[in-house]
Parts: sequence; structure tokens; C-alpha cells
Amino acid sequence: MFTQIQTDLIRSSFAAVMATRPEMATDFYTRLFITAPQLRDMFPQDVTTQATKLEATLQVALSTLGAPETLIAPLHALGARHAKIGVQDCYYITVSEVLLDTLAAEAGDLWTAETSQAWGALLEFISKTMIEGAKHARAA
Repeated sequence: MFTQIQTDLIRSSFAAVMATRPEMATDFYTRLFITAPQLRDMFPQDVTTQATKLEATLQVALSTLGAPETLIAPLHALGARHAKIGVQDCYYITVSEVLLDTLAAEAGDLWTAETSQAWGALLEFISKTMIEGAKHARAA
């Protein structure tokens, strides 16, 4: 699903960001709440734990780029949990856009159009798969 070039771009850009900006996930939530303040109440006041979960989820996704089908069941389950707390499908677009913006800002000159496209493809896969899980949960 992901080419070797996309895989390399995603992994190398994430490693570079985390090496210089380990607080990237926390920065993401700051940006998210500025961009979409209506989402703020869905999160605890202190987003440290949530930021750790986001980083861990991204690490798992990056480790399975060669076999993204292994992520389908866990992402369906995550989408189902998100549906239970009121996450709407449209929020995934906002989250993806803010995450891309955060990564781009923190990667600096390392962020290229190709890197952005690779990350966009990954986040689209994650979002669509989680939305599928949410829809199954709502239908059940």
C-alpha cells in the first residue's frame, strides 16, 4: 500500500521531529484546540497522557507500514471507542490537517511536498479505517 519511498519519508521525518521536538504530540494538541476549540471538551485538561497515546499510536503505525492491514482491527476498535465519546467523522479531517501542519512546522526544511503526500496517505488510511470502525459500532 505504501511505497518504499513513502515509508522512508514517513519514518525519517518522524524520527527527525521526535529527535528535536519530543513534545511534538503536546504541540499538536495546542494547535488542535486553537484550530478547533469545539474539540477541547473531549479531552482532559492535562493532555500529557493523550499526547503519549498519540505518539504510541503513530509509532505502531510507522512500524507496520510494510503491512498496514495489520492495523485494520486495532484501528476499527479505536474508531469504535472514539464513536462512544462522540467523535464525529468530520473531526478526523481536522485532526489529520492539524497533525500534518504540526509535523511540517516541526520538521522545518526536512518537510517536502513528497513527505507531506506520504503522511497524507498514511493519515487518510488511519482516518478511513477508524471511521469504518466507528460506523460498525454505531450500527451495532
